[in-house]
Amino acid sequence: MSPVVRNPLLTAIVVVLLALLAYPVGQEYLTSLILIIGSILVYLVLALTIRSQAVADFYVAGRSIPPVVNGAATAADWMSAASFLSMAGIIAFLGFDAMPYVIGWTLGYTLMAFTIAPFVRKSGTYTVPELIERLAGNWSTARVIAVLMVFITSLTYLTAQLVGVGVVFSRFLGIPATIAVFVGVFGALAYAWTSGWRSITWVQFVQYWVLISMYLLPVLIAAAFLGLYPIPHLQYGPLMAEVEAREAAAGISPLWTEPLARPFAGGTGMLNWILAALVLMLGTMGLPHILVRFYTVTNVHAARLSVGWALLFIGLLYTTASIYAAIARLSISNLWNKPVDEVMNTPWIQKWLPTGLVRVNDANEDGIIQPGELAFHNDIVVVGMPDMFGMLWLISPLVAVGGLAAALSTADGLLLAMSTAISRDIYKRFINPQASEAGEVGFVRAMLVVIGLIGGFLGYLAIRDPGFSRYVALLVGWAFVFAASTFTPAIMLGIFWKRLNRYGIVAGMIVGMAVALPYVLAVGIFDAQPLVLFGQKIGTIAWGAISFLANALTAIVVSLLTPPEGKEREAFVDHMRMPD
Repeated sequence: MSPVVRNPLLTAIVVVLLALLAYPVGQEYLTSLILIIGSILVYLVLALTIRSQAVADFYVAGRSIPPVVNGAATAADWMSAASFLSMAGIIAFLGFDAMPYVIGWTLGYTLMAFTIAPFVRKSGTYTVPELIERLAGNWSTARVIAVLMVFITSLTYLTAQLVGVGVVFSRFLGIPATIAVFVGVFGALAYAWTSGWRSITWVQFVQYWVLISMYLLPVLIAAAFLGLYPIPHLQYGPLMAEVEAREAAAGISPLWTEPLARPFAGGTGMLNWILAALVLMLGTMGLPHILVRFYTVTNVHAARLSVGWALLFIGLLYTTASIYAAIARLSISNLWNKPVDEVMNTPWIQKWLPTGLVRVNDANEDGIIQPGELAFHNDIVVVGMPDMFGMLWLISPLVAVGGLAAALSTADGLLLAMSTAISRDIYKRFINPQASEAGEVGFVRAMLVVIGLIGGFLGYLAIRDPGFSRYVALLVGWAFVFAASTFTPAIMLGIFWKRLNRYGIVAGMIVGMAVALPYVLAVGIFDAQPLVLFGQKIGTIAWGAISFLANALTAIVVSLLTPPEGKEREAFVDHMRMPD
């Protein structure tokens, strides 16, 4: 029986929360509090139900997770606050120019299913740094370098998630976002603390269904208002045609579905667009907290199946994001060519104006609002859609619960990927090889707290900086750049090219990060001018293609110039590549 349905305490909490919701309190704040805090408590009770002290459960969930469960958990681990809150908004306002995100993140999973996932599971290792060490002929230096790369990649990603948690708490509970960040840290730590990957896998399985249900709810209601039956996904073509017709009538050029030539992650032009999509694919294949997912299933076949399920579950959200974007464009166009007073008195505009996420500016002072005189923040597309269509006020906090599930599920995976790397790949490997299971589990838990506090502090600093909001959304993309620049080439070459050796792997990862990190910091944070290739500025995300190539070429050249590994490494590679 599933752990979800056999726990009477969990059932009791759900019943109490539903009873509270049914009671006509008449207070939006109280209901939001019940929903958001209540969801965290439900996840916590589930984690406590399946707590364990076994090392195998902490590191790889006992290698016992069914493919469909692992697929949903992977999807939740993957779909961060950026996917839930910002993806639809990015598509809504960039249109064609936002497609690298959708293309890169979905095709990356397709490539992963065939090139990495089954071999990672067949390796029999517990962590990504351990896999790197085995591919490097059991050279411990490679493992230490890999741990460093795990931290650079995962801390970048974690900061963005905790900022998302802080924003959700601040918006719906009225507490300062700087404090809310640490509330999110506590929630993520609580789930991972109980039994590592075993507990967070089942929690993430539940969180996926929470986040996807809350994501679908507003858009399906909005589609019903617009008469898009039976579901809006089947009416996407006519919906886009209507949006384009309104934009053409308003004199907008180029249209939403055409390239806008706007800066994408600091770059411009089709080359930047293609490279960014490629980097997001390659980065998907190298993210440590996603690669660990393939250790948790029973066998190689289950690893392939779990990737397929994950792609299906992720695709459901990403295809819906495009529906959100089109409906939002249509709704916003309803305000064009109307008097300023009428626009300002629109209920949802009144509600969102004080937040700064909506701006109305009659620039030509003609008393009529033109398309260019309305400005909206990306995140309003999802969290603001209930207000756009005058839905029941309860829908907005439900969306917040979904966004919180997305942020916490990803934060869980990132925290555990880093803490297990420190525990197994540093503490157990070098400091205390004779550590007992209880001692090893205790060290993992201690590292969870330390790393969680570090992540919370970074999120706190990010929120305090007024200028940080301009590149928070890019943090997720930069994590993919770092993954593509380090782990993806090392693992792919290590699996498919036996001549790769320890010196090539280490040199490739160091060079890849050395090429990626300075460019991201200089261009993305310190506003240095991006490099120009073929007349086009190369943005920070697209630059990952250059650093990926630098890693791969360095690994190949150094391997050819140094002695090959022995028979042991070849036997390990043959074992990984041999079908079950």
